[in-house]
Formats: sequence, structure tokens, C-alpha cells
Amino acid sequence: MTRARIESFAVFFVGAFCYGLCELFARGRTHITMGLLGGVAMLFIHSLNDRRRRGMLIVTAMAAGAVFITCAEYIAGLILNLSLGLAIWDYSSLSYNYRGQICIEYSLKWGIITLAGMFFDELLRHFVFKSGVFLINKDRLRFPAFLKSLTPTRKEV
Repeated sequence: MTRARIESFAVFFVGAFCYGLCELFARGRTHITMGLLGGVAMLFIHSLNDRRRRGMLIVTAMAAGAVFITCAEYIAGLILNLSLGLAIWDYSSLSYNYRGQICIEYSLKWGIITLAGMFFDELLRHFVFKSGVFLINKDRLRFPAFLKSLTPTRKEV
């Protein structure tokens, strides 16, 4: 088995396990398919984190993660909840929901979860894959002009 496959399997497992735990703490129950969905989401977050390391803005990565997870949740909801009648979740009581399967409130939460997922991905990369930590691309930081005037500059020697 190649290193890339082992890494993908580990990322999937961590996502599945962590999302299952999050559901247990938040709702008191979960379903095996939610672990699978969490694993798929974590694989996507892992690839977003690769792009973030190469310069993608973190806000862009969070938005992409939110859109991906919302779409995956909708597809899973169509199959699991509406077609198979498993009733794993129902957002019908929440504002701005679509067919009770997705809603704006949870889409925003998926963006925050994407950020947390990128942090956990960094921990995996550092402690398991030994590839180093890269939390912030310092070259991509931009300070407003008024802050630049407040920061001391290095004098040329």
C-alpha cells in the first residue's frame, strides 16, 4: 500500500470518527452513514488544506468546504432520508431549509467545521505523517495601511 493511500485512509478514518463524536455530543445519537459522510468531508478538507498551503485564502477554503459539505449532505439526505426513509436528520423546523435536508444555519456551521478540520489535518500531518506544520502562509498576510504605519520597520544595516 502506498504512502498516499495510507494517508488518505487515516484522514478518512479521523474525519469519520470525529464527526460521529461531534454528533453524539451535539444530538446524543448518530448513524453509521454520518461517519462515512464525515470521512468524505475530511478527505475534501485535506485537499483544501493542500491548496491553502499553496496560497489559497483560508476564507475561500472555508467557503468551499461549506459548499461541498452542504451538497454532500443534500445528496445523502435525498438517498437516506427521503428515498430510504431513515429519518437521520430533519431541518424542516429551521429557517431557510430546503426539503428539510439542508439549511443556511448548518451551511455556515460547515464552514466553521472546515476550519476545525484544517486544524486537525495539520495535526495529522505533523504528528502522524511527519510533514511539518504550516498553519499560516506569512507571505499571504496583508495588513491595512494604518496598521503598517504602527508596526516598526527593520532598519537596513
